[in-house]
Amino acid sequence: MGDSEPPPAADRNARKAPRDAPLVDASIIIVATRETAYLVEALAAIATLPRPPRETIVVLDEAPPGSLDGAHCIVSGPSGPAQKRDMGAAAARGAWLAFLDDDAYPARGWLDSAQTHFENPAVAAIGGPGVTPPDDGFRAQVSGWTYASWIVSGPARFRYVAGRRRTVDDYPSMNLMVRRSVFEAVGGFDSAFYPGEDTKLCLEIVRRGGVILYEPGALVYHHRRPAMRGHLGQIAHYGRHRGYFARVFPETSRRLPYFVPSLWLLWLVTGAVASVWVEPLRVLLLVSLAIYGGSVAGSALLATWGSRSVGIGAAVIPTIVASHLCYGWHFVGGLVRSRPPPS
Repeated sequence: MGDSEPPPAADRNARKAPRDAPLVDASIIIVATRETAYLVEALAAIATLPRPPRETIVVLDEAPPGSLDGAHCIVSGPSGPAQKRDMGAAAARGAWLAFLDDDAYPARGWLDSAQTHFENPAVAAIGGPGVTPPDDGFRAQVSGWTYASWIVSGPARFRYVAGRRRTVDDYPSMNLMVRRSVFEAVGGFDSAFYPGEDTKLCLEIVRRGGVILYEPGALVYHHRRPAMRGHLGQIAHYGRHRGYFARVFPETSRRLPYFVPSLWLLWLVTGAVASVWVEPLRVLLLVSLAIYGGSVAGSALLATWGSRSVGIGAAVIPTIVASHLCYGWHFVGGLVRSRPPPS
């Protein structure tokens, strides 16, 4: 999905890379609570990369029941994702640390596309798109197409579809590669934040003059939480943490697009109340609702066209509306907090 047709999903039946294939000097780090079907899928996709990584490290709360398809497993005990990633990084031998969420699996060109930038000393980190797998279920597809809409993700839409190459100053750790020397220099992930530990890491990189590059070819397939409950739970987390970050880390978080859902929610409430007495406000409210409705409908049409499913397009409409209201409300909650929101 996105600006063009997506590359085909990773071939789970593809042959594993030959043992004598040249290594990519990267350590893949995946963290999870326990072994899951998604983790098994990710490791299977890694095993079929044309050029294998130096190593794959999996950090789990508890030991898995069997081997992990050639990956080295670290048992962390109960701990958060940021601590787990730091543990994996401490054990890594590669010059680059490639962080993947356990519910994401790489396309075959993932490492090769990123490696073209490894030799550029100015590049401190590389991020790539996390595209919804084409074989995800209906409700997960609805979530994916909601994230992929301009009206929800705005200028950050390239995180969910393959966009153009560019420099960025903030990128999620679901698909983030960091030069190990840079990672160590900034002190790794800040465990006080989740989600948001990746935003803090990127901020520290940028503060030291490092370049974070978005490479569209470094693509992974990222499973979505199903709409509505799982999707809105994630949106609420994002809103709370971005609101808090907008206050304490203004360099990369105090930006108008992050405030728009809250401003829209405020306008809906105040406009609806005030329009009872003020006729011009009633007209303005109706016009703004019409424009908003047209934008949502346009996003639904694009989702229908891209997914080839009228059902997905129709379900995207209430999901977009609920996403805006949920994010706007929780962003305000994060903005007024004196401490980091709980995960």
